[in-house]
Amino acid sequence: MSAPTGFGKIRSLFWPIYANEHKKFVPMFLIFFLICFNYNILRATKDALIVTAPSSGAEALPFLKVWAILPAALFFTFIFTRLSNRLSRERVYYVLMSIFLVFFVIFATVLFPFRDTLHPHALADQWQEILPKGFNGLIAIFRNWTYTTFYIMSEMWSTMIMTVLFWGFANEVTSFRNGKRYYAILALGANLATILSGRLSSVVCQHQYNPSLPFR
Repeated sequence: MSAPTGFGKIRSLFWPIYANEHKKFVPMFLIFFLICFNYNILRATKDALIVTAPSSGAEALPFLKVWAILPAALFFTFIFTRLSNRLSRERVYYVLMSIFLVFFVIFATVLFPFRDTLHPHALADQWQEILPKGFNGLIAIFRNWTYTTFYIMSEMWSTMIMTVLFWGFANEVTSFRNGKRYYAILALGANLATILSGRLSSVVCQHQYNPSLPFR
């Protein structure tokens, strides 16, 4: 395959972007890198929270997919459609991104630190005694509802922010001809985000627990 016009063989392989395109492509690359970086952190965290939650485990994951993720996907699709009919794509991006960022701030500062107070363990224990064991997974996602909401928002980050919003924006501002060059580099950014997020998670997990931290 011949190199793009004006590029050497090495540059056409690793950075086939013209100088006058940097102003548009570099911010797009950084946005996608950060979105993918956050997604990989959220993907690892959401499963760990559910599986290790009190009276929960891997058996709760199928219930989450059916009774939480599916309704949430329908709800966010409805919200996205309504917003798209009333606002520009840029404003839709800002609104949905703000919703996710506000939630994750609330989770880190309120929901997670006070999870023992917020989780209805007593009521969940009563239901667990009455209902058949087949309902244990459903009871677990109710018992640990703050983790459930985190799981939902993490999944929706992948669907709404990364797939719908970003790629919708990228396809709008990128021509088919330029997409052949742009999207390969964006894919490299996504892979780099996966590597760095995994490395960051490994470093953080190796740190000794500090009980004086507000986020416990």
